[in-house]
Amino acid sequence: MLIRLNGREVEVADGTALGDAIKGEPYMEGTQIALTRPVSSIQKGTQEFEVSTPHGSFVIRTDDSENGKRFRELVNELGGVNIRWKSSKVIAYGSFPTDLEVSRESHDYSRYDCFFALGGFDNRSTYIMIARIDQSGSYGVAGDGGKFGKVTRGRFLLDRLREGDPILSIRPVVLELSETDAFVTTDLSTVLEDGMSVETYVGVDLDRDSPVGCEQFLVVAAEGRLRITERTETYSANSQRMDVSLVPEKVAVREVGDVTVRNSGAGTGRIYFYRERRQQSPNHTLVGKVTNGQEIVRMAPQGTEVTLRPNPPRIMTIGMTQAEAAEFLSSMGLAQKRTGSLDDDAIVVEQEPELTMEIVGGSEVETRGIHRDKVVLWEPDDEGSPTTTHYIRKMTGLDHKPIGTLKVFFTFEGMPMITFVGNPDQAAVLLPEKSFAEEGSFRGQVAVTNMSRPNRGSIGVRLEDSDEFGPTGEEAYGTNVAGRIVSDLELMMRDIKDGDIVYIAESRRFPGQPAHAPEGPMGQEGAGTPNGHGPGDGSEEISERPEIKGGRPRAKRPKPE
Repeated sequence: MLIRLNGREVEVADGTALGDAIKGEPYMEGTQIALTRPVSSIQKGTQEFEVSTPHGSFVIRTDDSENGKRFRELVNELGGVNIRWKSSKVIAYGSFPTDLEVSRESHDYSRYDCFFALGGFDNRSTYIMIARIDQSGSYGVAGDGGKFGKVTRGRFLLDRLREGDPILSIRPVVLELSETDAFVTTDLSTVLEDGMSVETYVGVDLDRDSPVGCEQFLVVAAEGRLRITERTETYSANSQRMDVSLVPEKVAVREVGDVTVRNSGAGTGRIYFYRERRQQSPNHTLVGKVTNGQEIVRMAPQGTEVTLRPNPPRIMTIGMTQAEAAEFLSSMGLAQKRTGSLDDDAIVVEQEPELTMEIVGGSEVETRGIHRDKVVLWEPDDEGSPTTTHYIRKMTGLDHKPIGTLKVFFTFEGMPMITFVGNPDQAAVLLPEKSFAEEGSFRGQVAVTNMSRPNRGSIGVRLEDSDEFGPTGEEAYGTNVAGRIVSDLELMMRDIKDGDIVYIAESRRFPGQPAHAPEGPMGQEGAGTPNGHGPGDGSEEISERPEIKGGRPRAKRPKPE
């Protein structure tokens, strides 16, 4: 039997299970799959048909008469039929043979009525007529004059049609299929039926006119699956990463299948998949169009997950070695320009351009490398200070890339700490969390000044143990402990100056790096390690970007390798 699998016709054996049919297709275990029975069975229960022409589409709503039934039986044969003539009274498509009963009786027709007519009172030359005005006439068909329906939508197109224009296609309009016609499932043992359509993933073609919005989408889609967190009559949405700052980009009427990202207001960063047409809004950036899996979008229940495949995929080399980046970029048809350390095993810490849609269509990507041991490793304390660790991820860019940046604010030789630039506005919500009051502040401890102090948002690392002052020079009540540095502090501090950039990664996401765990309470095995899911598990928000080109603010780079 034949099925339609992600837009392709595929032959499978009778009784094939869904899991066997989709082997090799884009699909992540546990996500929703849409199954739709063939159009031939669905159209039996629909009354509306979309007629596609070179000038657009209009919709005919059929009635329950014998002629309405006749039209529904003929729709598959009408593709390619041309407009034979057009007058002030009618538009005539044809001709084609039927077995309609001939009559010379006159009948009344209203504007936009659709009816059969017989050329020369001969049913071998049958036409589909659309009335352009109210009228009476004899068109050769007995009974009710051949009437079978009415044009209900797209009426303005009738004036644009010209003699010779063909019917490109006629398809049933199915606004909401019943559960017997279409459904979603995760049961791979479901037995397929002949002619069934199967969609395993949601494919989205991204729009180059919205590079920032597209990057937000790509960050959310990084794992290849997406949770439907909201579902209404007009859209399905994902609200997992909304602590973001975006910019207005492409704005357009939101058509069925469009994908937008909210760029301002409540819910900034939310991703929308549209099931019905909505008017344009300056708060919504158009980022793409669904090319596969619209039925998944339409039917996937709230709280479930779908497999997501964006086109293009995210182009992100940060965290790779220079050699891995070269191979990856080559597979995307792009050339690599190495800067910094050029060694194959050097770690890429910056990429230019950083936004995927600014790379697409280009030819070269600059990758800046440094030696692996120059990447500072941070072990976050998500359990003790979840809001604070999220703040650090946002300030460094670790919420959307493997290696982030810290800009040195103040340091000098012999100072018991080093502080980094934060954002007092973003830190205005940093309520007190875990402090060092009980354990003291130990070498390597990372902390942020909370909202209780004037210097809120400052990020610091302790270089000497202290019972009185924390990593940012504040007392315990003004300090939120956010983990520790587990790499070599001596190497980090070597020749460092105000304004320098330090590259930072989370230790659990940066394998193969020698760790130099400092002494102190969190130096014990397992201490301070996050448990389960939380910030850092792929559910946090993308970082604020000060400009369209994205990335963290650049400052003086470390000395060349």
